[in-house]
Amino acid sequence: MNIVHTDRAIAKKLLSGDEAVFREIFDSYFPRLYRFALVRVDGNAAEAQEMVQQTFCKAFERLETYRGEASLYGWMCQICRNTITDMGRRKQRELKRMPLLEDDKTIQGILESLAAPVSDEPDHYAWRADLTRLIQATLDNLPAHYGDVLEWKYVDGLTVKEIAEQLGVGAKAAESMLTRARAAFREAIATITGSADILPRPTESPVKG
Repeated sequence: MNIVHTDRAIAKKLLSGDEAVFREIFDSYFPRLYRFALVRVDGNAAEAQEMVQQTFCKAFERLETYRGEASLYGWMCQICRNTITDMGRRKQRELKRMPLLEDDKTIQGILESLAAPVSDEPDHYAWRADLTRLIQATLDNLPAHYGDVLEWKYVDGLTVKEIAEQLGVGAKAAESMLTRARAAFREAIATITGSADILPRPTESPVKG
């Protein structure tokens, strides 16, 4: 029996809910698909793992369509390749919609307030304390490393290359994370305040009623 016929038999067992076969296929294919994905996402381990997980989900959703035209592994590689392509297109759309991180002066001003000197005026001190608590709470509730990368960039002044080194990823992956982190932060601040732009810059004093 050739490999394609064998893989069709495996597919039928998977469709029947054979857990032992599922574990065997998962253990065998996951590391191979992970390596396949890793070189296609610029070495980003987290993205590679996500792509493989999505590949398995999509493959089992479409398993009834597998006819043995190629090996089961080859068929899943094609699904993985398409999944990575879709992710790339999605990122490009997001980047086109979003201003560059360096150009977002509102977010830059808000985050730099964490490191700005505090005025001796009581009213300004109280405003600064409230603003700092709001910013820190927002950063703490962002997903993944978003809060970290924003603080590294705006508070600590790290470069994209240095942030990439901190994360153990490539520069492109770090830039992508910074873009997503900026968008998440802006959305969170806007949700809390009604608009991110209504927050005063750290160099401004609060308007007294």
